Amino acid sequence: MKSIYVIDDDVGVLSILEDIIRDYFPGAFVGSSMSGEDGVKNILESKPDLILLDYLLPDMDGLNIIRKINKEYLPAVIMISEVSDKKMIAKAYNEKIEFFINKPINVVEVVSVIRRVIELQEIKGALNRFDKVYSSIMNNIEMRGNSGFSDESSDEQKLRRLYSKLGIIGSSGCEELIKGVVWAKSQYGEYLLSSMYMHISESLNEEQNSHSIEKRIRRIISKSFKSMAALGVEDSMNPIFENYSGQLFDFSEMRKEMKYLSGKSKSQGKINIKQFIESSIVLIDEI
Repeated sequence: MKSIYVIDDDVGVLSILEDIIRDYFPGAFVGSSMSGEDGVKNILESKPDLILLDYLLPDMDGLNIIRKINKEYLPAVIMISEVSDKKMIAKAYNEKIEFFINKPINVVEVVSVIRRVIELQEIKGALNRFDKVYSSIMNNIEMRGNSGFSDESSDEQKLRRLYSKLGIIGSSGCEELIKGVVWAKSQYGEYLLSSMYMHISESLNEEQNSHSIEKRIRRIISKSFKSMAALGVEDSMNPIFENYSGQLFDFSEMRKEMKYLSGKSKSQGKINIKQFIESSIVLIDEI
């Protein structure tokens, strides 16, 4: 569970937010302050994962609080305020806040936004962990290649590099996906997905039917899709997002998923398995 800290100079709002956190996120509440100075001091001591922050406080505004805290570490910030001026709200987003919620407090909205932010933070953490795994895998591949012991095909190695960047290497279904893409490449575009699933099942000598293989591949591609959308929400200029989001996925569906994760839409994006497979084949020759 993420740890949450609250700063607001309105005792009524502070009480409501504390109750929301205690009721819906048991064990997450770690403290609160009614002034920016106390808030900064306590936050730097406890280093919570998430901060609910009022924009305008008597001693300093929320933007200065964020800047002081960010010198030490980078927590997620949800700003909750009566401020309605678009320029002021834009300044808040320039300080990399996750969401801006207008007062008066709406319990359903606050709970929904906190859950979204926690989900985004968990995805971001997973991506960071996968980056480390990717670096380790690449080092191992280079060592194996230099030693002449690699028993994988060149295409399989390239797909591992690609899927490491996407954060799905090592996840359930990734091995099946790699085998499927390599097989699909050998068919020169003349194949059915059902035939690919059947080939994978037979090549693995498993008792699973092709339907189980299909579900696992759909799940792993969906995971990559959600991770990519989360990356786009966090940093649309990230080279991985720029290079692969529009190739591996339908970008209109990607934008739907990004809006969903940002809380701007209730509709999620959809994946296209054939597009992902065909795009992976194209990318093999570019890696």
